Amino acid sequence: MYLTEWTSPIGTPVSFTPIRDVAMRLVARGGWPVDPDLAARIERHWQGELARNPSLWNGRVLGTVAPGLPGGVRIEDGVFRADAVEFSFATHLAWRAWGYPDIGIRNVFGSAVIESADGALLFGLMGDWTSNPGRIYPPGGSLEPRDVAADGTVDLIGSIALELAEETGLAVGDAEVVETIAVFDGPRISVAQRLRFAESAEALVARIRADLVRQAHRELEDVVVVRGVADLDPARVPAYALAIAGRVLGG
Repeated sequence: MYLTEWTSPIGTPVSFTPIRDVAMRLVARGGWPVDPDLAARIERHWQGELARNPSLWNGRVLGTVAPGLPGGVRIEDGVFRADAVEFSFATHLAWRAWGYPDIGIRNVFGSAVIESADGALLFGLMGDWTSNPGRIYPPGGSLEPRDVAADGTVDLIGSIALELAEETGLAVGDAEVVETIAVFDGPRISVAQRLRFAESAEALVARIRADLVRQAHRELEDVVVVRGVADLDPARVPAYALAIAGRVLGG
């Protein structure tokens, strides 16, 4: 039986809710309000990040209004509903570095949970040139303006397919979508699709590594085969990703 909640080795609680669809709309194109003092702190933090990694780019990302607030995250009849807001990547990095203080929003993103025919999961190892060097988790990424249609609809499910193709070369259409779940991990919410491919872990790894060699601007350093939660180092894997592994593989 699938887990409905999970506690990581470091005590972080994570919960799962199966969903059948997503309905998100962008309500703040101009950006989340930030007062001048906070904006200055964010800029100082960003300059420090740039000094560490000059390859970073301060684009725009999307979050969602927190549960309990008007337009906040809720699940109704199996549909994940939320209003989305836009803010800078610099703001996102500072918010994360400061321990996600409660500012009324949540970090929402899609995750492509790759499952091989022989029952393993394939996670990505992030490159040292990214904002998450050395971290290990399912392919995915922040929502961006490209994921927003002209009418303001946010295509979160579509973003999973895009990120999977860009990071690994795999296609959602070549897999069976076993389930779609909302994974609630404190300030982070991952909408995760479990994608079962007809190939073995070894074959999928070979395909992904071949695609990585071809990529001009790759995000992944490598791909990691996961056959149990014990294969993962909690210091390098966020709680939501550990929980996903626990849900699918047990443990």
